[in-house]
Amino acid sequence: MKTLMIFFSIMLAISGCENPENSQQIDRKELDRQLEEIKDLIAKEACDGVNSCDYIAVGSKACGGPKTYLLFSSSIDRQNLQDLVENYNQAEADYNQKYGIVSDCMFVTPPDSIECVNGKCEAY
Repeated sequence: MKTLMIFFSIMLAISGCENPENSQQIDRKELDRQLEEIKDLIAKEACDGVNSCDYIAVGSKACGGPKTYLLFSSSIDRQNLQDLVENYNQAEADYNQKYGIVSDCMFVTPPDSIECVNGKCEAY
């Protein structure tokens, strides 16, 4: 009987242990993976002239609005980029709501001027 009690105590202790990666950490890693996919897509395309750069609002602050703007060459597959960004923005908005995330609520403005410098889009 004593052995049985010890066995059940050990099983209860083991089942009560949480996985070190809780669901919030797993969800955050998925958001990070999606953002890297967007950045990798952007990095594949180089700009080559004055009118060859654009920007897109990325991320979702808890109190609304984008977190930042990413610059990209207009030679990119815009539909693919837009789809990836829309999915990411919605996933981050859902994450913020699900986990009660707060943000600084500062309004982030798009870049005033973008130029192609050495094949990369840069904001000024």
